[in-house]
Amino acid sequence: MNAKNLLRVLIVIIVIIGGVIIIVIGKKPFPEPECIVCGTKLITMLGIVEVILGLGALVVQRNLFDKQRNL
Repeated sequence: MNAKNLLRVLIVIIVIIGGVIIIVIGKKPFPEPECIVCGTKLITMLGIVEVILGLGALVVQRNLFDKQRNL
């Protein structure tokens, strides 16, 4: 695995960790926001989406790495 692929995997892992942090912070009580869109459920949902997209990117990165290795 060369440095470029390793850097890509590291960035994806950081994105996944960021999503988990958003979910954990979203569970803490916030003052009630004035708008519906700014609620804690939206923050939690965004964290979950970030984790799912990060995992998807990790799978795509792994598939690309396997294809490059087979060539």
